[in-house]
Amino acid sequence: KNDVLLFQNGGIGYVDINAIERNQDWVSEHKVLIPRAGSGSDSFPHPILGKPFYAPPNSACTETYIVLGCLPSKTQCNNLCSYVATRFFRFLVLLAKSTQDASSKVYKFVPMQDFSEPWTDEKLYAKYGLTEEEIAFIESMIRPMDLGTGGTDA
Repeated sequence: KNDVLLFQNGGIGYVDINAIERNQDWVSEHKVLIPRAGSGSDSFPHPILGKPFYAPPNSACTETYIVLGCLPSKTQCNNLCSYVATRFFRFLVLLAKSTQDASSKVYKFVPMQDFSEPWTDEKLYAKYGLTEEEIAFIESMIRPMDLGTGGTDA
């Protein structure tokens, strides 16, 4: 009865909630997780990050993953995933990411959004007034990310 779903290297398991030493209050929240280790590929365009995914309440993760956010609903988590999948988001991460390690520090240039709606590159380019040249540069550097049918569900 004290077990929570655990996202870990190699798959999914279960752990007693009392074994969770940090951020135990996040267990009851809707979350978005992303692999901490990003692609080390030097090929262009770059993927930059692994795929984000939804983690339901009564779940936790090991240090294999980073919790990108705890939000009030699954819908808002899916909208955060849509933001992470944009080239705009991942380009801003690229500016601060020099290794495969995607610690929380690599997100320092990424602006927070309203997650009551999904995000696309087109909406973000318009919101921030990017020029056609800036858009072309970002799109030449960053590979598209397809979340697929299971991209936002574990």
